[in-house]
Amino acid sequence: MTAPELKNDSGETVITFEDLDVQGQAMGPLPSGYRGFTWSDSAWFMTRAFSLSAGLGGRIGLLNAHGKDVTIESKHLFDLKELSLCALWTDNARVRVEGWEKKVIKYATTQTLSRVSTTRCALDYRDVDRVELKADGTHMVITTIAVLIT
Repeated sequence: MTAPELKNDSGETVITFEDLDVQGQAMGPLPSGYRGFTWSDSAWFMTRAFSLSAGLGGRIGLLNAHGKDVTIESKHLFDLKELSLCALWTDNARVRVEGWEKKVIKYATTQTLSRVSTTRCALDYRDVDRVELKADGTHMVITTIAVLIT
């Protein structure tokens, strides 16, 4: 799926999932290689039709299917600048966000999510090739990811 890249004023690529052609489906796996990244099998798109209670800013977000962890990988280093996410059915859900380079963890932070509002996580994970979102069985929705390809 190729779409023009969305860039913000800082030159970061902003992934919103809004460009996905879901062909009437309410949810399903992300397409292979979506936005130039390798996504774990648990990275699924989810539309408002699937859950009206989700704090989706737009009409599509990224769901961690079955409450599993989500992994985003690239062959090229990138900076993770921001995530916007919310819990799907649970308040005070804790998600650990890790940044890795060459199989070594460089960054980690834990975010507490609500199901009624979106949490914007400003991050400065520089030169990573892998990001892991560890949800500990909680369902979450990611509405935006801002990265800077280095």
